[in-house]
Order: sequence, then C-alpha cells, then structure tokens
Amino acid sequence: MRMIHPAAWVGFLLNAVLAFMFFHALAVMDLTALEPAQREAWDELAAFILETVRPFYTFLLLMQALALALMVRRLPFALPLAIISGLLTIPVGFVYLLGSLLTHYRIRYADFPEALDGYAGARQIFPAVIQKKMRVLAGAGFIAFGVLFMMQNINMAASFLALALVGMYCALRAGKNHALALFHDGLALSPGLLAPTVMLPYSSITLATLHENETIQFEVSTPNGPRSLIWPLRTVDPEQRREAAIELGAALDAQGVPLQ
Repeated sequence: MRMIHPAAWVGFLLNAVLAFMFFHALAVMDLTALEPAQREAWDELAAFILETVRPFYTFLLLMQALALALMVRRLPFALPLAIISGLLTIPVGFVYLLGSLLTHYRIRYADFPEALDGYAGARQIFPAVIQKKMRVLAGAGFIAFGVLFMMQNINMAASFLALALVGMYCALRAGKNHALALFHDGLALSPGLLAPTVMLPYSSITLATLHENETIQFEVSTPNGPRSLIWPLRTVDPEQRREAAIELGAALDAQGVPLQ
C-alpha cells in the first residue's frame, strides 16, 4: 500500500467522511418547523436518498477502495474502476481521481529509479511543451475561482472548484518537470504529465528505437528484469525537439547504444 499516492487516500477519506456527514444529517433532520405538506415532501425525498442513494454511494466507496487494492497488484481493470467511481462522486471525487492517476503512474514506473535530485548536475535540459499549455490551464483555473462567486448552483460551483484545483496542481507539476535532461552518466525523462521523472543510467539501456510516431522505446535492464519504457519525443518544446533528438542520440551512441 506504500505505492498508493497520498492524494488517493485523501480523496477516498473525503468522499467517505462527507458522505457520512450528509446522510447522517439527513437522517436526523428536524422537520417539525415545516408545514405538513412540506414535511411530507421532505420525508419522501429523505427516504429516497437514504434508501436508494446511500447504498449506491456506499457501493462506489467500496469500488474506490477495491480499485486501489487492485492497482497495487497491477491488474489492468483497476484504473477504469477508479476513474468510473471517481467521476460518479464528483465534485469531491476529483481529488480521488487525481490521486488514482498519480498512483497508477507511480506503480507503472516503479521499476525505474526516480530522479529524486531533480535536474541538479544536468549538462543539458530540454523543457516540455506542456509547460506552456499548463500555464494557460492555470490561468483558466484562477478565472474559474472568480466564476465560483457568481454561481448559485452549489454542485456546479464545487465542480468548477475541483477542476480549478486539479488544473493548478497540474500546472505546478508541469512547471517543475522537464521533458528530458542529459547527465554524464544517464538521462532523466518524464514519460507523462502525471508520471514521475525517472532516471535511466546509460549502463542500464540495452536498446533505443525511434518510431515514426515520434516516440522512443527504451529497453532497460532493472533489478526486476528487462523493462520497456516508451517516451514521447513530442513532449519536448518544438523549438528544441530536433536538437533533443540529436543530443540524445549522441549521448547513447557514446555508450555503444545507438538510437535506431
């Protein structure tokens, strides 16, 4: 369970605690101050929510817990379960959904050492094109915050808030990550926006193949056996993409592993 990202646990606990508080408040709500007709309508609505919505929401919470457990076991249908259960618990489910995606990528690249020291000591760094896009998304997130105060629909406002927070989180993450960094003894790369930045020593790379769709497939020897890692070259800023391919090819060729 150490592989599960803290955001997934936070999202799951938020879903569970807020749901418990809501259903409990509904069950003990005092309706004596209402008119008989209003009281009857509220009783029918409360009964529907407690008898139908509560069991369904409980099922979704169990699905979220199951998805995380299956994700640790690397089962292929775990992520779809997490996405479905996260979307059905919007807006709070956005936190769980983001945490589940971070968990998925953390486990997916667990066999590769993470670049814990960042880019200190890198001889060449190539920024990611996503950094520019994420700045725009961050701006949109701040605009969404302004929209929140003009909206009267609480659920819609909460959804905008969740989207804004996720957007700003991705923007901050993109601002810290680069697409590729070349060191003297290896290279660091980010396979995706939510994926960890991994460090590949040149000595661990046995084959590197550039495909027509601008992806590079690395065959890497790890303590758990040979692994493949696919890295999209197009994540590099277009102005430096050609230079990145040339410099990467030269670095690999110097180690006797030419970029094919």
